[in-house]
Amino acid sequence: MTDAAAGTPSEDAAALAEILPKLDAARTDLLALHRVLLNAERVRYEKLFGRINGNGAFLQLALHDPWFTWLRPMMRLVSEVDSRLLDRGQEPVTAVEASALLAEAQRLLRPDAEGSGFQQEFQQLLQDSPEVAVLHRQLVRKRA
Repeated sequence: MTDAAAGTPSEDAAALAEILPKLDAARTDLLALHRVLLNAERVRYEKLFGRINGNGAFLQLALHDPWFTWLRPMMRLVSEVDSRLLDRGQEPVTAVEASALLAEAQRLLRPDAEGSGFQQEFQQLLQDSPEVAVLHRQLVRKRA
């Protein structure tokens, strides 16, 4: 039984076929941006606290240290997109879910000095890190 908001199976399949490539491209972009944000934040952290001894120590900091808390919404979003696209043990992603994930990515990646902690820190890194600014500009142009 389908709910009233759902279309016919062929409409749902067509909507999914249209949106899945967008979600997959967004996943790739989110991973690239996440990597750049982590590197930029590592630089800021090391300027204040000294060199981090190795990638394992950095991973532990990124996962557990309050300094990196602001990045966790992006980590969760990337994880959720990966789970929905790649986890074969669950129901396939629907067009509605894919659209919601894309909307969340767009909302999260909107730099805003008055927005969420992520959006505020993201705006600051856009100003402080040429690498973050360049990648963000490329992603915005790609979506336009």
